[in-house]
Amino acid sequence: MTFTAPDRTTTSDGPGGALLGPGRRTILRIAGIAVLVPIAVSCGIGAGPASARENRRGAQTRTRTPVDPVAALANAFEFLDERTPLDPGTEGYLPRSYTGGHLGDIGYDSASVYDCALVVLAYLARGTPDDVARATKIGDVLVAVQLADPAGDSRLRSSYTSVPEAGVGRPRIASTATMTGNQAWVGMAFVRLFEHTGAPQFRDAALRTATFVVTTAYDARGVGGFSGGSTGTGTPLTWRSTEHNADCVGFFTQLARATGDQAWAAHAETARVFVRSMWQGDHFHVGTVNDGITPNVSPIFEDVQTWTYLALREPAYATSLDYTLANLVTTDGPVRGTRVFVTDEKKVWLEGTGHLACALSTRASRGDAARASALRTSIWRAQVSVETSDGRGIPAASSDGLSSGEGDEIYTSLHTGATAWAALAALEVNPFA
Repeated sequence: MTFTAPDRTTTSDGPGGALLGPGRRTILRIAGIAVLVPIAVSCGIGAGPASARENRRGAQTRTRTPVDPVAALANAFEFLDERTPLDPGTEGYLPRSYTGGHLGDIGYDSASVYDCALVVLAYLARGTPDDVARATKIGDVLVAVQLADPAGDSRLRSSYTSVPEAGVGRPRIASTATMTGNQAWVGMAFVRLFEHTGAPQFRDAALRTATFVVTTAYDARGVGGFSGGSTGTGTPLTWRSTEHNADCVGFFTQLARATGDQAWAAHAETARVFVRSMWQGDHFHVGTVNDGITPNVSPIFEDVQTWTYLALREPAYATSLDYTLANLVTTDGPVRGTRVFVTDEKKVWLEGTGHLACALSTRASRGDAARASALRTSIWRAQVSVETSDGRGIPAASSDGLSSGEGDEIYTSLHTGATAWAALAALEVNPFA
């Protein structure tokens, strides 16, 4: 998974690039962002060595204070609100994925569609009138970029700039890759928006997305399933990702429910069969290599274990969460949570920590409530203790340099995706259900 603006699809022999997906859950070494338009980020926190030292001193003081989960959740939504304002003058904007820290310092601007979908789902999970209005604003922009895509086939690209192009009113494409998992996440957001608002544009957008996935990614090799999508240059990705197929289980199941068309339930079952085929007794393989059949066995990723449980919710695979607890949890200062993949690195991936908290709340076996609560508390500690902290947003990592498992690094920049997962975990909402 090499980073090219911000398209991590150059991995050729397996779904590694798909797993963390282009412009999805990690932002990394920045090398070659020519297609992105740098836009200055207003963030005084962590802007220089002196302020970083002051932040660390403040963080040490703040972590002695007990966590107030109600206030922490409200602060997290305040962070998302700032990136999704209701001011009519901000029409056409998408919430920027990363703020502050290294990525803020270099003016990095990207709105990953995966992150945008998560923000929609978090807003609809809480569901105040303003939350629904903000979710609808994001959904409107995603519909607009879908309809305006130069390929003319209703695809959504991996990421866009967060600001609209002058005279056009919608963001420009930042990463031209088209990934199956990203389509499914935006599809789930469209379905939820339709269910909350009744607006047919969101149902129609979800149906267009689903049709695109089935038309371009269905793969009959082996047990069947859906392949990875295509690179930024349009090259088809012939490997299959366990995570992407779990995403499709959630999307197609929800679409079948929302439309009453059971053909989508059949597509969900196709994806479900593939996911089950990747089971190894206590954990899931990442997916297949290019032949679509041979398992890709390494690395072993956190989200492949937690998302599969959230999507399937089948007792036969519940031990994937126990595997995650035993092999992926680490501690970095006051923050305890998951790594991205199985390694001995002692840095925490905050978004993955939200995945695990959500999955444990969903499983609800003996001791899971306490484990989920402890993880949520740790996320809220990161909200105030990491040196890039603003007391509201959740950082992508507990320390800079967290390995993605594919040769890239994750920074402590504040992340809308991690913040949305923290909210979903706090509200005990399974976005796949």
